[in-house]
Amino acid sequence: MALFSRSADKILDEMTVNIRKVPLDPAKTVVVNINTVNGYFKDGYFASPQVAAKIPRLIQMNEYFLHSRRLFIYDSHNFQSVEFKTFPEHCDTKEECTVIEELDRFLPGATVIAKNGTNPFFCPEYLRWTAENKDVVNYVIGGGMTDICVMQYALALKAYANQNNKKMNVVVLENATQTFTTEAHDGNVMHRFALYNMMLNGVIVAEI
Repeated sequence: MALFSRSADKILDEMTVNIRKVPLDPAKTVVVNINTVNGYFKDGYFASPQVAAKIPRLIQMNEYFLHSRRLFIYDSHNFQSVEFKTFPEHCDTKEECTVIEELDRFLPGATVIAKNGTNPFFCPEYLRWTAENKDVVNYVIGGGMTDICVMQYALALKAYANQNNKKMNVVVLENATQTFTTEAHDGNVMHRFALYNMMLNGVIVAEI
């Protein structure tokens, strides 16, 4: 298969599609805003200018799917969170757990879910939402972080669909997602790796 025989960068560049060319019924689509809170986009350990630079694209994503369902799923921790044994402390204040003001106007009518781990698939509130929205077959995802929360969620969706032989489009918007940079973690490299990994597993990588 071509996905395994050429450079990852070339495959990503060639196979990333414009979201306007992906036929998605708005009535059966949900837009998923992952970690679009201050703690990731404005002020927090994982916040950075390169992540904040995706805000205009996140606005476009929500505007384009204005008549679809919307989910806002974000980290919300306290000092007892076991996750802090793996990751630095983050999203443990009300300010950091607040959805960025640029997306405020998309909150009315949306479902908002706070998660205490990297993958919302294990949140009771998320499981209730899926049980009540079984007709949704298109998931369009943007936010942060590409190589952690976004990737885990997208791969879980594809694994669920494959296990149950369910036709499902899982779309990650390349230019509406990003991850953090530190000395040991090159955000751009990890962003591209995560997108390639998701593409290998049947996720549609698109841009808006």
